[in-house]
Amino acid sequence: MELDFLQDEPKLILTYPYKFKFNMIGYLSMIFSFFIIMSILIHLKSYGSDFADKFIIATVLICIPILIFFMGYYLFINAVKLELYENNVVKYYTYGSRGHSVLLFEFKLEDIEQIKSKKRPFNCSKLTIKIKNPVFYGFHEKKLNKLMNASIITDRKKSEFFMQQMVVNSRINAKRVENS
Repeated sequence: MELDFLQDEPKLILTYPYKFKFNMIGYLSMIFSFFIIMSILIHLKSYGSDFADKFIIATVLICIPILIFFMGYYLFINAVKLELYENNVVKYYTYGSRGHSVLLFEFKLEDIEQIKSKKRPFNCSKLTIKIKNPVFYGFHEKKLNKLMNASIITDRKKSEFFMQQMVVNSRINAKRVENS
């Protein structure tokens, strides 16, 4: 009897490679921009003119969407990851309600239909994976009978290693088919 839930260490973990740097820069810039914008708004509020009111509205309309974008990007970068285990089981984690990683899909390497790789700046690449019939872990475990997409931004070297694992796995499966 094989116990999948007792697997110790994954063979490969695909995550965003510059999490710490992005978190430090993003966090510090959000704090500094908050204090700068608040001081500008307090200063403009003391004038009480029409121009000051328009400038306050424009500042709020520009800064709030940028802040929301950075918060969403922060959740995506910190929580989305893909883990490859020795028995060719892949687990795809996404962000939960508080930014923690939550298991979304589990599938085998042979369940991957297609992988698209796009180059991104800073030696990264975005992998878009189409998976057939993954096991969905939401409120309960359920096998989905449809094609699902998963996206992750990772280091190029790790994405190339993941692609090599795909090729090795497909060769092993082809040999099994020939032998049977």
